[in-house]
Amino acid sequence: MKRWIMAFLFCLVVTSSVAAETLRPITLIFDDRAITLDFQLQSELLQQTPVHFLVIGDMRIPINLEQELPPTEKLFDIETEFVTRISPENLKATLSEMSIVRAPKQTSVQISVGEKGDIQFEGTPHDGYEINVDRLISLLDTAIIEKRDDVRVPAKKIFSAVSVTEELQERGIREIVAIGESNFSGSSRARKTNIRVGAAKFNGSIMGKGERFSFNTILENVDESNGFVPELVIKGNTTEKEQGGGLCQVSTTAFRAALTGGFPIKSRRAHSYAVPYYKPYGLDAAIYLGQLDFRFINDTEGDLLIQTFTEDENLFFVFYGTNDGRKVQLEGPFISDFKKAPTPIVYESEDLPMGETELLSTEHHGFRTEWWRYVSHEGKTVRDEFISSYRAWPAKILQGTKKVAKNE
Repeated sequence: MKRWIMAFLFCLVVTSSVAAETLRPITLIFDDRAITLDFQLQSELLQQTPVHFLVIGDMRIPINLEQELPPTEKLFDIETEFVTRISPENLKATLSEMSIVRAPKQTSVQISVGEKGDIQFEGTPHDGYEINVDRLISLLDTAIIEKRDDVRVPAKKIFSAVSVTEELQERGIREIVAIGESNFSGSSRARKTNIRVGAAKFNGSIMGKGERFSFNTILENVDESNGFVPELVIKGNTTEKEQGGGLCQVSTTAFRAALTGGFPIKSRRAHSYAVPYYKPYGLDAAIYLGQLDFRFINDTEGDLLIQTFTEDENLFFVFYGTNDGRKVQLEGPFISDFKKAPTPIVYESEDLPMGETELLSTEHHGFRTEWWRYVSHEGKTVRDEFISSYRAWPAKILQGTKKVAKNE
């Protein structure tokens, strides 16, 4: 055996690179969320990699120039092609910056019962993923070659460690079984107030085995005496200010925890139009006291403890119980029936000077989303479909008609 020496060969070099701006984004699909890699904005994720071929007549045989090759006296051409591949170092750096791959095992939560019987939490729980990065890189390289739009990430879901009192452990409250999360950045001060006050009502709640969770029952009311303030809510074809506006952020986050935990969903309805706060679309749950409720069943063999908290402008619902081995996988959103928002509706107002306008509400395109959830447990798999139909809404604009005197 001897090593091929490049100096003894005639090399034909062919450059065939793909520019970052010509590559379509690739969506990384996890069990409970999706992240898009946009190569136009993240060109550092790509690199040009040489691939060598031994050319024998019409044949091109892939070779590794570092390998030992059989001895031969005949010279052949080597063709080198530069192809676009994922940069392993930069992909690992990008993933490390994402909260989805944070290391929850480095954090822990202590749960105890206070003197008055109230549940006390110490520490901040998180979830994350252990990702097989080498396998992910291979899948992404293949997706680039085959011009695929998405890749299912080889990853394992992990949660923060939990320390629980013996009293709670006897009730089946031992570990994190699900976490729901949503982002409310861009919300008004009033909306943020209602989100925090509403979420606090659920903190420390315990559901017994087989019990039905009712969001509205726990919420009970949205009176001013409980700290709620007026803010916009969707009512029919209008958006009006009412006490507690923004509480659907809380119900949506609770729904996401129940969804990813594999709990049977008994009542859930999407909003009338696609609200930007609830991305990814199709994973929202609208509520309205006396009319719309969000409900699910605790079908585990023990009690379920709920913790709620906010971190920066993210809201979390954490479910503690006993892991019964169920596996949950989400697929979606599958989007169809797109409808462009109608022409804006203009209202005349004498409260504004002529020529001046004010945007009352933004436009919303209409479409249909579908998510599939697979819950596998004890050899059986159940598929649930969560369908949301969002209406197309026009923007609403106030146009001034007040005439202003020249001396004003």
